[in-house]
Amino acid sequence: MNLDELFNVNSVCLVGASREEGKVGNVVLKNLKKNFKGEIILVHPVADEIEGIRCHKSIDSIPHPVDLGVVSLPSVKALEAVSELAEKGCKICIPVAGGFGEQGEEGKKLEEKMREISDRSGTRIIGPNCVGVIIPRIGLNTALTSGDKSEFPSDGPIGFVSQSGALGLLAMDEFTDSGIRFSSFVSLGNEIDVDETEMVRALERDGQTKSIALYLEKISEIDEFLKACRSASEKKGIVVLKGGQTESGNRATSLHTGSLLKTSFSLRGIFRQNGIIQASNEIELIDFAWALSSAKPVRGRKVAVVSSAGGVGVIATDILEMQGFKVNRTSDQLAGKIKSMISQIGSPFNPIDMTAEATNIQYENVIREIDKSGEFDSILAFVLFQTFGVTEDIIDFLDRFNRTSSVPIVVGMIGGQYSREIFRKMTQRGIPVFPSIHRAVGALSALYERGEFLRRFER
Repeated sequence: MNLDELFNVNSVCLVGASREEGKVGNVVLKNLKKNFKGEIILVHPVADEIEGIRCHKSIDSIPHPVDLGVVSLPSVKALEAVSELAEKGCKICIPVAGGFGEQGEEGKKLEEKMREISDRSGTRIIGPNCVGVIIPRIGLNTALTSGDKSEFPSDGPIGFVSQSGALGLLAMDEFTDSGIRFSSFVSLGNEIDVDETEMVRALERDGQTKSIALYLEKISEIDEFLKACRSASEKKGIVVLKGGQTESGNRATSLHTGSLLKTSFSLRGIFRQNGIIQASNEIELIDFAWALSSAKPVRGRKVAVVSSAGGVGVIATDILEMQGFKVNRTSDQLAGKIKSMISQIGSPFNPIDMTAEATNIQYENVIREIDKSGEFDSILAFVLFQTFGVTEDIIDFLDRFNRTSSVPIVVGMIGGQYSREIFRKMTQRGIPVFPSIHRAVGALSALYERGEFLRRFER
């Protein structure tokens, strides 16, 4: 059975539901109740109901098969529950508990028995030792974190897969607060069945996913993984953050997931050949995925920098050129047109400084003129809302330009609470916006790497 069923779950069975606040079985139940659009089935040996939902005394007493089983029981009992769910025809099981391969030989024996259940029955297993899955389009949230402490993501374009459940949830919570939206989140845990390669293939098929972000500590079958990524990357961008690249980091992954990556070669080159963009940290992981899902690929190195603050343009120019981009001077013809649009004390030469006298209409006119000129491969526009004449009304223009222009645009913003509120409005509209000079340039670099990969298929 392929994993397409995961995105269309209609019924969830929670084995190990609990009334006790703070218990995993209670946290998962509340998360399910909050947004899930399908049927919730509870299994508890004693309780008649929990949180207003009827409980079945055993898995065997459930009258029909279920799409997804979430097992919140200790490892030995979890194995029994997975076996019973498989016999009942459950399509996908998620045993969330630890105490398996990461704990030594006895745990590995339990994993092997669980793998045999999956092989025999066809029931797919995500985990064990994972924090669950989130599929916003159907309101599915089996994550082991309270909704009071983290924000449920809106439905969006990024498919996020993580071998560290906690890191994945922390990163997603931070970016969700900024308005970044996700098509799915899957915590892989110990990967006794479903692994990173199969998730790439599933997300490749998923029409709602526009880019794929993966945090990986181990790669089970490197050749198969690269093959899957190369196929998927012809359609959508892929970003990987690889943990355990140093000797000590690699040792730490073995304690975390129970698996040691035995190769120590640099992955960046081989990743690039297969359409994978490598992130250096968790911020880049989601930044790059957001850029790839919201902006057009960049097809060349010539960048026009537009700002209402001269220093911002200078710093952006330095970082761009250090990364191999070209911030070429505008032609006399283009400079003349821009000069007539901006303050007399501004600079029409790249980087273009519109000064603190900039307005929405000046931004619009300058960006349109750059687009028409054909002189640049991309535009990096720092829209600074501390500038008196710049208001959130500019969002409509940026949204329209991003969707219809021939030149890709990346927007940078800097500021406090007021700017962050507008930043969120921009991300909700699908505008590729980033909250610092460095992060905006990083996003542009990811789009350029994406464009270079795609050019191979156009030659």
